[in-house]
Amino acid sequence: MLELILYAFLAVQIGICFYLLLPFLFVLTSSLMPVSSEDAALASGAVPSETPGSSSGETGIACVITAYKEKEFAFLLVDSLLKQSYSNYRIFLVADRCEAEENDTFNDKLSIIYPEKPLDSKVSSLRMAMSQIDADKLPYTLVFDPDNLAHPEYLAELNAALLKGYKAVQTRRTAKNLNTNMACIDAAGEHYYHITQRLAPFRLGSSATIAGSGMAIETSLYSRLLDETQQSFAEGEVIVAEDKILQNHLVMMNFIIAYAPNAILYDEKVVSAAQVQRQRTRWINSWFGYFKEALALAVFGVKKLSSNALLFGLMISTPPLFLLLLAGAFLALLSWFLTPAFAPYMSASVIVFGLTFMLSLYMAQADRRIWKALFSVPLFISRQLLAMLNIKKANTSFMETTHEKRLTIEEVMADIGVFKRVKS
Repeated sequence: MLELILYAFLAVQIGICFYLLLPFLFVLTSSLMPVSSEDAALASGAVPSETPGSSSGETGIACVITAYKEKEFAFLLVDSLLKQSYSNYRIFLVADRCEAEENDTFNDKLSIIYPEKPLDSKVSSLRMAMSQIDADKLPYTLVFDPDNLAHPEYLAELNAALLKGYKAVQTRRTAKNLNTNMACIDAAGEHYYHITQRLAPFRLGSSATIAGSGMAIETSLYSRLLDETQQSFAEGEVIVAEDKILQNHLVMMNFIIAYAPNAILYDEKVVSAAQVQRQRTRWINSWFGYFKEALALAVFGVKKLSSNALLFGLMISTPPLFLLLLAGAFLALLSWFLTPAFAPYMSASVIVFGLTFMLSLYMAQADRRIWKALFSVPLFISRQLLAMLNIKKANTSFMETTHEKRLTIEEVMADIGVFKRVKS
């Protein structure tokens, strides 16, 4: 019996070691790739050679903002979109549980949609916006959260990827505020995922993960997928992590989710430990809820000989950062007593994971405030552990995050700065 337990413990260690080393392997192999990401994806046959609705020049883009109780807050995002160097776009702001006011629509490019009844659902808000978008004139739909702000060249940089014919493109999200240690740690995680789950996989010819905002998808395809998602849930049921459902469907359909690292979207980061706990409750719940689907996607990739599905499935099945780190450290400690022969490998994997995290911050040009705030990681992790106690609540509650930083795009760019261009 004891021998069986030790074998099981060893199997768990090997599994955690694999996930600890996976980000490093992605970064290492992608840096050695001789072919650009665009050429690799086009060669795979996963994207068409032409973009619908734009033989050249600017692609028509529908910018959809879902503002739950935060219409005025979203106007800062609208302002940043109206300052784009790009011209072929329209803005659709879904103001759920908001009051209509005179002179709301102050620009011809802006349409504000007021639902007759509260929707209390991001998917429902998105579907309402999609019903008003002309796919022939606006062949791509770009999704925003109300706390986002767009760099003046954001749509132009995104268009460069759309013109290559991708059905779905994720843009780069980065922090718009670094005013507290919690915000800085949150921003560090965004940098980590930018390198390990978007830039590196895309350079390997696989798909980048969708971030929940800042993703552009072919309008007709997106509308169909949203309808299918809504129909798969009971009426009134809270739809958890619609972005995970969407990305899985896209990869299953053999589409590459492209990554546009030079299209910069600023995103508000949590400023307090309480916000960390509330936000992570949703995120942790979504990982547990879709872990089986992620592994199934990897198995699908093996069966269909799809490196895109295999790599993507393995990547999204990776446990959240704090769980992976804690599990690795705990197993490394125990291994010296229970499986001493494997202990050096387990410990080395934890060290490599930590170094990969630091490397990702360096590669992403992390602000010095982020480096200084790393000592707050234990507090950040403790709040995520508390969030695990409430994950069931995320299945029945919308659990929206309250946004606080009312900053203009000019203020954010002056504080955060502009990143150097990322070479494909």
